[in-house]
Amino acid sequence: MKYERNFTDKGLSKFGDSLINFVFSLALSEYLGRPTGERVPNASLSIALELSGLRHVVPPRTDKHGKGDIAEAIFAYAWLEGKITVEEAVEILKENFTEDVTHFSRRKEAIGKAFAEVFKVIKGRLDL
Repeated sequence: MKYERNFTDKGLSKFGDSLINFVFSLALSEYLGRPTGERVPNASLSIALELSGLRHVVPPRTDKHGKGDIAEAIFAYAWLEGKITVEEAVEILKENFTEDVTHFSRRKEAIGKAFAEVFKVIKGRLDL
């Protein structure tokens, strides 16, 4: 497979979208003790980039959707490079979930905080 370390690559972002949603759904299913399929909001990924110290990889004036795309591309790249596994990401998320992950109004922030921990690991392993 051909890919490069370009976090604005739309193909990498689309692949990362699928991966992130899969990882999140799996972690949430295990956390709740029942199967569920959920999507990760771009606002949560934007929060995750901010809290993990990855704001510097985001071009200036990038909106929430664009930040979500960049986060997805970073995750996909890290997975393709073997820097993080699905299983490891699921465990990190589960360890960092709080009951707010299912709360209507606090959900986005809770998901963002949990994903920030995943992105901190990725940041270190990719030397970002």
